[in-house]
Amino acid sequence: MSDLLSKIIPLSLGAAISPTVLAVGLLILSAPKRAVIRGTTYTAGVMSILAVLTAVGLKLTHHATSVPAARQPITRAIDATFGLVLLLLALATVLRAMSTDKESAAATKSPADPDKHSSLWAAFVLGMAMMMTNFSTILLYLPAMREISASRVDLSDKATAVSVAFLITSMAATLPLALRLIAPSKSAKWFASLHTLVTRYQRQIAVTIEVIFGAYLLLKAL
Repeated sequence: MSDLLSKIIPLSLGAAISPTVLAVGLLILSAPKRAVIRGTTYTAGVMSILAVLTAVGLKLTHHATSVPAARQPITRAIDATFGLVLLLLALATVLRAMSTDKESAAATKSPADPDKHSSLWAAFVLGMAMMMTNFSTILLYLPAMREISASRVDLSDKATAVSVAFLITSMAATLPLALRLIAPSKSAKWFASLHTLVTRYQRQIAVTIEVIFGAYLLLKAL
């Protein structure tokens, strides 16, 4: 079990670093009206997509690694593919930043407008959209599910590992909400400043995560 956790926790921590999910959540939670209820609904949207990714990841990788003789080649191929895609995403982000800075900034700000997404249903859909388009998180979370599916631990240990991966990966949405509930007045002020900081550096954060974990998955595939 400890060996399995040592494999999935780094992937889950990388998947948890999601500037877009965090930035939008912070803006919703710093709004003066209905911040907590809309933040809760937004978080539910994020976690609903994460639950789907969990089921799909476990199901697909279970079939892919069910034949013992094919387990190692398929596992390496999955890691290599996801690692390469992460590096390509990093390259695409850098190239896009060099050519379309203004368009990128406008695209970043528009989904996070609190007035535009004031209804609970809109907040839920926004949470789903942020997670569905969060490719770096998806490309790190699915290999974590593959590690769990391919492991030889018993079912209860696999369930524990899935819970650990799920809780860690969802922290970009759940931790700000928890802090807002614990310290409502102070956190609202912190979140507005933190949102500005995350938004300013979200591209650099994304590229760093994509490069580090893309290289990590490629090295694992060797």
